[in-house]
Formats: sequence, C-alpha cells, structure tokens
Amino acid sequence: MKKIIFAFAASLLFLSCSKKEEIKNSVAEKETEVKTLPIDSLKKYADETKKLLVTDLTQKIADSGTVGAMAFCNIEALPLTKQMEEKHGVKIKRVSDKNRNPENEANETERKYIEMYRQQILKKEELKATMQDGVFYAPLVTNAMCLQCHGEKGKDLKPEVVAKISELYPNDKATGYKENEIRGLLRIAKE
Repeated sequence: MKKIIFAFAASLLFLSCSKKEEIKNSVAEKETEVKTLPIDSLKKYADETKKLLVTDLTQKIADSGTVGAMAFCNIEALPLTKQMEEKHGVKIKRVSDKNRNPENEANETERKYIEMYRQQILKKEELKATMQDGVFYAPLVTNAMCLQCHGEKGKDLKPEVVAKISELYPNDKATGYKENEIRGLLRIAKE
C-alpha cells in the first residue's frame, strides 16, 4: 500500500513539475511575441506616424508660415509621437546623428543604420526599413519641405528661421541638408 501511495505522490509531483515547465515555456513564448511584432505592422505604424507629423506640420506651415511651424514642432512633435505610441502599444522615437532636439540624439546602433542608409542613397539603392533584435528602423529622407527648417543657411533657410532655430534650439545640429538625404530614423520597439 505504501508503494502505491508513493507512486501516486511521485506521479502527481511529476505532473505538477511538467505543468509548471509547460506554463513557464508558454509565458516565455508570449513575452517573446510581445517584444517582436511583424515588420509589416511596424511599417504601418511608422507610415502612420510620419503621415500624422507631416500632415500637421504642412497645415501649420500653411497657417503660420515656417517660423510658426517651428514653434509648433518644438511643442507638439513629441506629444504627437507619444499619441502614436499609446495607440499602437509601442515605443516610437525619431533619432538623428544631427539632432535638433537633444531627446532625439541617435545612439551608436542608430548611427550605424543612419550611415547604412546614407551609403544606400549614394549607391542609388532602394531604401527599405529593417528590423534588428526586435527593433524596427525606417529611414527619414529629406524633401523640399524639410529644407525650410533643415536646409542650408544662406540658401534654404530664411533669416527669421535661423533666428527661431537659435532661440528654440541653441545647440542645433540639424541644418545643412539637401534634398534626398538621410535626416535620421524612425525607431519602433515593443518595450
């Protein structure tokens, strides 16, 4: 009888341990799923974020001119990005090696991707978003509208814009761009 009770207890213990391991593995798989989203979803989030920022910026330029739009960006760009983070449950950040806002300074990994995209532009290669270690990177490329605030001083930037940049961003590094250059990255991660 003792052998039967012992065997039964051992079986329960074994099943209990197996179930705990199964639950542990299931939780680990779900955590991995949460941290990595399909690149297509992240691309949609990136496109939606860019569209929101560009639409609002374009409207502000039309309403208040470039100087008014700069004041808008200074106050609203980060909250608009935050709005998209909350909507999609991800972390979204615009980064650059020539940042205007100190909060947007690229780290070493991001600088490597910025340089990779610069080389692709020089080689006239198609720029594609990429994903590394669960982090999505999409290039931000300058166009004519960007040059109103990020172009060359004395050429693209009006004196009043240069003055507003100096006022709002005393440590600005984000000018001197030409059309079709890498301005930075949109970085998205599930953190």
